[in-house]
Amino acid sequence: MPPPSDAILRYKIIDECLIDIYKPYPTMDDLKYKIERKLKTSVSTATIQKDIAQMKKGEDEGGYFAPIKFKRSKKGYYYDFEKFPDFTIQSLGLNEKEYEAIELAASVLQQFKGIKVNDSYNHAIDKLFSSLNIKKTDKDKNSVNAIQPEETTYMRGMEHFETLVTSIRKKIPVSFIHYSYDKKLFKSIIIHPYLMKESNKRWYLVGYSEEHEEVRYFGLDRIYDPILIDKKFTEHSGADLRSLFDNKIGLTNIRSHKETYEPEIIKLWISDKMANYIKSMPIHKSQTYREYDGEGEIIVTIHVVPTTELISLIMSYSEHMTLISPRWLCKRIEDKLNESLIKYSKNLDYE
Repeated sequence: MPPPSDAILRYKIIDECLIDIYKPYPTMDDLKYKIERKLKTSVSTATIQKDIAQMKKGEDEGGYFAPIKFKRSKKGYYYDFEKFPDFTIQSLGLNEKEYEAIELAASVLQQFKGIKVNDSYNHAIDKLFSSLNIKKTDKDKNSVNAIQPEETTYMRGMEHFETLVTSIRKKIPVSFIHYSYDKKLFKSIIIHPYLMKESNKRWYLVGYSEEHEEVRYFGLDRIYDPILIDKKFTEHSGADLRSLFDNKIGLTNIRSHKETYEPEIIKLWISDKMANYIKSMPIHKSQTYREYDGEGEIIVTIHVVPTTELISLIMSYSEHMTLISPRWLCKRIEDKLNESLIKYSKNLDYE
């Protein structure tokens, strides 16, 4: 297994320190300082020691055969240039396992090339394939097709993706025309954007809405003509925005009987046919379960904010999943099922 990408970045920095003729014999503190400054993250001495040990291993173990030595008198590390003149891992290129890992990643990226996010995205994929010398021949088709993720289709609004991400990174408010599917109305909106969030194959812009005076979500498919505007940016003063989605499935909150958007204990009955699927791929990270009848059925408990996406999920499993509690949410699902039954009972002919 190739080393993770963050480890490879540390190897590169360690290598740079060891070939620096102006500061020979870097100490552990020197290595730690350089890594933390370049990667802007803390790193332990134990991690660096493991990195050095890994670099000294052979290619078959994901290493570089790096001739790293420790000089006690200098309390620092060095390459044994007497035996290996001009050694650097930069000159070695990628070993076979690393090459295969990047080739695999490039193949996955290729699946998304047709999405019109922006021209630079497609160009970057072409450049990556070119640099790896991945040729689109009949011989190579089998390796590329070894991975076939669910097809990703183009969604209206994705052409604005790059503009909106730029507004988030540079903290610049954005003005756009928003179309409401419910009201069938176009409206000008000014948003102080914080995050792009994907949910159920759709992308949403998360930000502070000046009109609503709160954080709102706006689907990209309903955004038209976004323009960055010269205006003071309103920072988000609450908790980490990413944590806002930790306790829910989907985005669309449902007001409970308490008229709040607080997480609740959700209990579900799962059939014996579906139990192993739910165990292996939890509905939510808060999921716990217990055996129910000794015949394979289980009772699943999750702690989430009730959402329309949660209701859709429960209903999609049909006879294999039943909501036990809370009762008010059971009533919501019961009402939806009754509405569906009424429509089917009318036996409408739409042809």
